[in-house]
Amino acid sequence: MKRALAALAALIATSAWAAPPKPDAALLKAATAEAPALTKTLQQLVEIETGSGDAEGLAAMGTLLEARLAALGGKTERVKPMGEALGDIIVARWQGKGQGKILLIAHMDTVYQRGALARAPFKLVGSPQGTLAYGPGVADDKGGVALILHTLTLLSPRDYAELTVAINTDEERGSLGSGPIITELSKGKSAVLSFEPTGYPEAMTNGTSGTNTVIVTIKGKSAHAGAAPESGINALAEAANIINATRDLDQGPGKLRFNWTVVNQDRGVRNIIPDSVTLIGDLRIIDMAEFEPFKRALGQRLAAPSQPGAVVNYEVRLNRPPFNVTPASMALIEEAQATYARLGRKLKLMPRTGGGTDAAFAALAGVPVLEALGLPGAGYHTTDAEYVYLEAVPSRLYLAASLIRRLGR
Repeated sequence: MKRALAALAALIATSAWAAPPKPDAALLKAATAEAPALTKTLQQLVEIETGSGDAEGLAAMGTLLEARLAALGGKTERVKPMGEALGDIIVARWQGKGQGKILLIAHMDTVYQRGALARAPFKLVGSPQGTLAYGPGVADDKGGVALILHTLTLLSPRDYAELTVAINTDEERGSLGSGPIITELSKGKSAVLSFEPTGYPEAMTNGTSGTNTVIVTIKGKSAHAGAAPESGINALAEAANIINATRDLDQGPGKLRFNWTVVNQDRGVRNIIPDSVTLIGDLRIIDMAEFEPFKRALGQRLAAPSQPGAVVNYEVRLNRPPFNVTPASMALIEEAQATYARLGRKLKLMPRTGGGTDAAFAALAGVPVLEALGLPGAGYHTTDAEYVYLEAVPSRLYLAASLIRRLGR
């Protein structure tokens, strides 16, 4: 990390990094002219349904992105994710004449299953803040993908020594198949820019949580619910006891968060005492040091089932690490804020958010990482209320291109 900070400081000290007091008029004009095309791309991306695990949709999107990146001069590659993740990671590379090596990341998958588009088609709606674009995944993260594609049109070979784009397919499921690949792609880079969405008003983030999965399986004994319920062992009642016994493991906003989110029951029948139930919980940590203490605390609460004969087993899966802003990353945030200020716009620095990000995998490579360069929006993970603010498109394009130029020249 010390070497990364020193390298970034050297870049900042060069005249290439020294930012002009006013916006680059030519770049701003080009970014503004590019906005209508980005809106068309955004519609095209939204109208391909790419829920995590949707093999057909992810394949169609991969084909589209591969063609678009190749048309922009990139040398494209399909990288197979690890494990059971579906869909190829699309990687494209450009060799330039500058100095910096930069990686741009975004994800093509969404939380929406096939059919969401029919219920909430892409549409443009006027508002006091300008035109809003609605659609499943329009902010998270198809807006980020569109921004990358159209930022590339604003660049020239002198803006970087090496530029890499990686768009993965399993971010919404924790990037278990792509996380280590993102880390590997990040090694040796001058910086990694992540195009997850931001809110409105726009902001940068000071960190995100690590996302993990808790699975508890409960085995009981079935019985007739009316004739002899006492001869059974009610797995559902045991699950309810576990939920109640673990409430205090959630520490509240800005700290470790833990919530049960899924209950699965085998052979659910009204008049049968259930003999098998699975609980799935969502665990968010702000530091890896919290992981093992949580496991111990959970184990203590599950050690003695409330019903004799009940069998309780648990597993805590480490999915995505937390992302914490380093001094080198903070330098990037400050440069982004200064760039936006020259446009007469503000970028707040938000405290840690509870969401997870692939920026965390990039940061494991020990390089500066900047998060939340996507489009500003709201309603993420809601079928019919997700939208982005199109008035911000020229400014977001200008910001991304400016950062790449200053890092790369």
